Amino acid sequence: MEKTEAGKGQAVASAFAPEALIPTFPGPAVLFDAQDGVVQANAAAAPLVSVLADGKLPALSATIDAALKDGKPRQERVDLPPGPPGNAAALQLTLLPDAATGQLLLLGRDATLERNLIQALMQSRQLFKDLVTCSTDFAWETKPDGRFGFVSPRGALGYTARELEGSDARALAAPDEPETPAPSVWPFAAKTPLEAIEVFLRRKDGSIGCFEVSCLPVRDASGQWLGARGVARDVTEARERVDALRRAHKKLNKLANTDGLTGLLNRRAFLAELEKRLARHLRNKLRGTLIYFDLDNFKKVNDVRGHQAGDDVLKAVAEIVQRTLRVVDLASRIGGDEFLIWLEESNRGAAESIAHRLHEAAAELDRQYGVEGFPLGFSIGAVFSRLDRLETTEALISRADEAMYTAKKGGKGRSFIADLPDAGSEAAA
Repeated sequence: MEKTEAGKGQAVASAFAPEALIPTFPGPAVLFDAQDGVVQANAAAAPLVSVLADGKLPALSATIDAALKDGKPRQERVDLPPGPPGNAAALQLTLLPDAATGQLLLLGRDATLERNLIQALMQSRQLFKDLVTCSTDFAWETKPDGRFGFVSPRGALGYTARELEGSDARALAAPDEPETPAPSVWPFAAKTPLEAIEVFLRRKDGSIGCFEVSCLPVRDASGQWLGARGVARDVTEARERVDALRRAHKKLNKLANTDGLTGLLNRRAFLAELEKRLARHLRNKLRGTLIYFDLDNFKKVNDVRGHQAGDDVLKAVAEIVQRTLRVVDLASRIGGDEFLIWLEESNRGAAESIAHRLHEAAAELDRQYGVEGFPLGFSIGAVFSRLDRLETTEALISRADEAMYTAKKGGKGRSFIADLPDAGSEAAA
């Protein structure tokens, strides 16, 4: 029995002898003698043996010498010089000295992927650190209790990073924000990803800034919510510039479309809109009314009271018209003391009512601005759009102009409402 066990022990020792292990080892394997000479090496160890022989790995040579002298195993990682493909391999080495034989067995495994991953991670972390440090954006991370756990080195809102870290993010909410904003819209407690939302935050000096924020929730492996992290950009000035441009654009549009004195539509804008209205009314078989009127004895106001008084009269007429019309109606000063009104979806009764109200307003206008013996008043002509065919704006205005002069022929301060232009068509509702 003892002989059998001894035989097994010898077999085991033989199976794990360096001479048997080296040829079958999957990685580099080298057996060194006491003078660092190579006794045996497999094919995978050829690049390592070559650079050692060329003296290109002095640190590894020194480690082998030290292990041979003190007989202690060692772990070492080395980077081989770049080979023909240009990639430098990394090896994780185990050095096993044998005091009895004075030899040293070196076993290695390819650690290139591991090294590359570590380097990539380190580069990525450094890149992130550099970007965060250089960026003027506000990078942050909050904890489950809503407090900042991380703030980019520059700080934000006039606070240093140290002042913000550990503070409650809700304290930054602008006064008009809810005391505890909903997590769905409050990025510092986001439970879902948010992208480029605008949030108003209070700076250290008390001023309010507009910030564009993108963020992600932070969860552990089990899905439990741990807080949020994101980036905020101060867009206050950019927003103010955009608002200023919008106001300027709106002002330019108004100047382009309105009469500078009265604020009513100018002739061009009125005709453009009237053309759309006429087409829509014809499609829907609806009737509209165009009223053409001018001021009686307006020239006397200019001659006797001066042009400033004349301008005041025209502005007063515009105010009268704006008070009289509905929101859907249109009004324009087309030149001098001549005005146009479009009554949306209207009939004869509506036209008569507007004419009556204008004449009533003219009486007050005369009391305020009129010249004795030359009363201010309105000569009003009204016509209706056609239901049988599309009429041009020029043709419709020409008919309204004729109606106005018909009113004048009957005496100043009068109105004339024409008959329907398309015999047999239904009257407006």
